[in-house]
Amino acid sequence: MKFECKILVFSIIVLLFSMSFVCAVDGDNSTLSVDSSVQSVSSLDVDKLNVNASVDDNIVINQRNYKMYFDDNNVLKNDYGGKVLTFSGKFTDKCVFTIDSKDTKITGRNTLFNNTVFNINADGVMLTNLNFVLDKDFSENEGACVLINGNNVTVYNVDIEYNVPKNVTGFGIYSNGLDEGLSDVKLVNNTVRLHGNALNEGYNYGVVLTNTRDALVYGNAIECELPLRAVDWMAEIYGGISMDSVAGLAADSCNGLRLSNNYIKCVVNGVAQGEPTLDAVLIYACHNSTIENNTIIENDYVTQKGEVNYLYALDLYLSNDVVIYGNEIHVRTNGGKEAHGTAYPIQVTGQAENILIAFNNISSYSNGPNIGIYSQNYYGVTHIDIISNYINVTGFASKHSWALVAGIEVQDSDDRIMNNTIIVDTVNEFEKGFNVYGVSYSQTTGGDHKYNIQYNNVSTNGDYAVALKGGGGSTVSNSIVANNILNGRKYGGNRAVTISGGTGNIVVNNTDGSKTVRKMSNDEYPDSLKNYFNNPFKGTGLGLGWLTDGGNSLTHGGNSLNNGGNSLNSIGGVNPSESDSQSRKGDLNSTHYSYGSSGIAIASASSSGSSGLSNGDNQQSYEITKKIDDVDVFNVQTIVVLVGIVLILLIIGYKRKEHNDE
Repeated sequence: MKFECKILVFSIIVLLFSMSFVCAVDGDNSTLSVDSSVQSVSSLDVDKLNVNASVDDNIVINQRNYKMYFDDNNVLKNDYGGKVLTFSGKFTDKCVFTIDSKDTKITGRNTLFNNTVFNINADGVMLTNLNFVLDKDFSENEGACVLINGNNVTVYNVDIEYNVPKNVTGFGIYSNGLDEGLSDVKLVNNTVRLHGNALNEGYNYGVVLTNTRDALVYGNAIECELPLRAVDWMAEIYGGISMDSVAGLAADSCNGLRLSNNYIKCVVNGVAQGEPTLDAVLIYACHNSTIENNTIIENDYVTQKGEVNYLYALDLYLSNDVVIYGNEIHVRTNGGKEAHGTAYPIQVTGQAENILIAFNNISSYSNGPNIGIYSQNYYGVTHIDIISNYINVTGFASKHSWALVAGIEVQDSDDRIMNNTIIVDTVNEFEKGFNVYGVSYSQTTGGDHKYNIQYNNVSTNGDYAVALKGGGGSTVSNSIVANNILNGRKYGGNRAVTISGGTGNIVVNNTDGSKTVRKMSNDEYPDSLKNYFNNPFKGTGLGLGWLTDGGNSLTHGGNSLNNGGNSLNSIGGVNPSESDSQSRKGDLNSTHYSYGSSGIAIASASSSGSSGLSNGDNQQSYEITKKIDDVDVFNVQTIVVLVGIVLILLIIGYKRKEHNDE
């Protein structure tokens, strides 16, 4: 009898332990999931951690009592400035809530603002965990859902859906430093979905920043449906971002901008008159800025083959000392025709000095002129370093000088083009004399031009892999084309290079791949890239400790945002290997593949978006997820076995008891 009692007690203990273990696994499941996608921002979601304000002066505001805290003009009363305001429930047609008191903290609890917007008109204000659904004109708020007119303002984990009325100015988030300038604005982990209808009038931007120094735009999802609009060239290129009426994100005179780990996608939803143009990201006069680890996608399925469109995924004007690193940038359209239109993943317009474009994954597909990276010095000196990118381009080429299809077209001087993988093809059948190149200077601009082109792997279906053409008052002199793997339609190696219109040029040690060539070493990286590796980004902190009393740790793609320590750290101190640009060739799993006339696989932007970079950091995140999932399966199997053992022991004990009773 004592033996049966011992079995029963042991069984109960094992059963209780198993149940508690199951609860522990279930309860911790959300903390074990690791998202490997760069553009996904859900892992920064504070709501998933059941965060609640735990501050004594927290004020809960709802639609019934908000008049206690706001005056007749919906301006926050001074008595409640600097406190924590928790908006609860739904707010409909309240126009504009204005926050004039500094250091006020605003958060939400199951909150929806329906045609109700915010004007942040003071320094140090935080806006977090709010949801907006809009479909009206908010010209009284400069057209913005969230208007920022203060320094050190943080907008975190805000969800905006804005269907802008026809021919009306509408923005998701607008940092307005036009009058006196702003600084230290932080936009982190927000989602902006903007459907623009500015076909003939008005401006539509998902996010716009003007004269805002040291802004941080991190981990946001910006998805816009926008019409193609003609560019206003009245002031040539000196009109600022107002030249372009539509863009996913636009930044003007924002020195020290940090655009990092965002997912930005623009899809064309209509076409206006004139030369139809759309920029996904427009950067104008933003010196000393960094554009890193973003996914930027631009798709136009409205414009058909034989129709003209001008698409620019990342369009950079008049900016010095800019790093463009580790981004996925893809353009896809059926539009374009011979010698008309563009589908450029990156465009750099000078004057622009010390521009670094490194370790990006770039692709484009169109039926018109198409260039992966395009730069020109028409308006001033332009100097760029193009290092270790993967570039894959398909377009329509001909003998017309504008009918150019190239991986890189550099109309400037003293450029370094090193260690890139470049694939270029045409949608039409190639003919001798067509303008198809891997690296080119083919559309001449004035002055002397000099290039250092080494360690690249280039394949084209044209006659030349590298073509540098002087003439017409332009020269190409003292340039180096060496140590490359070059393959054209018929010839490879040195024979796939043509240089004209200058002297002192060197073409040596290029091969078709049948022989090994010297590889680039880390020592040959430009100083700007070395400095980027040696100075990883350290954020100043979001100061979100007031949202939680637990100091929860939130992970995002290998980067940590710790509420307890209020720090935002981005990796970037790791030196990529020399073969990183080569390995990017396999990083297009979520990308559609098209084929040019030669049958070369040409990657173009996915209609459903890209999964982000598959660099070492994200691969590490994936491995962590996989291992945790394996552990969870093992734990569940173990628990099932333990429960089975308990049941068997209970049955045995019960049978023995019945036998003893008999």
